[in-house]
Amino acid sequence: MRIQLISALAAATALTGCLSVLPEPEAPDALYRIEAARDLSGLTQDLIIREPEAPRLMAGQGIVSEASDGALRLIPGVEWSGSATRQIQLAMIDSFTVGESGNALLPELGVIAPYEMASQLKALNLKGNRAVCTMTASVVATQGRQLVARSEISSQANAASNSGRDRALALREAASDCAVQAAEFAIGVIPAAD
Repeated sequence: MRIQLISALAAATALTGCLSVLPEPEAPDALYRIEAARDLSGLTQDLIIREPEAPRLMAGQGIVSEASDGALRLIPGVEWSGSATRQIQLAMIDSFTVGESGNALLPELGVIAPYEMASQLKALNLKGNRAVCTMTASVVATQGRQLVARSEISSQANAASNSGRDRALALREAASDCAVQAAEFAIGVIPAAD
């Protein structure tokens, strides 16, 4: 019994030594968020805005750069303050004026709205110092699930320098513009309430 206890204590001590050699995760130098660039009015009916679908690397917190050979890399030292797709969704919702005849809403509210917008984020990355955001947005009538309209949205911005900070700011600008364009698209295709 005593030998088993000593063996167990020795094993526990050895395991704690192994855990302490793991490197600490590096904290980014700066976190960036995607925000609504404009306050739009004109949404005539309620609209549910879904979080964009995207590849996992683009949808996360890492800020992605694409090399000339197509390889994707995370830019060290800078990250989004939350998942990029969730931030784009919130920026789209924040683009609309609150209290109009129609409101942009999160699906989590459980509200039934006559329309919903779904989107697919195809690109949210840097190519050198050029930031690119490309997405497809679709507006669907909730009742009957008919497609009302679909549009390709794209935005680009150039970074002031090759620094991680300037490149992240350019990507934030491109993503914010994509969110506003998606909001404008919805305003243009949703008919006036009867």
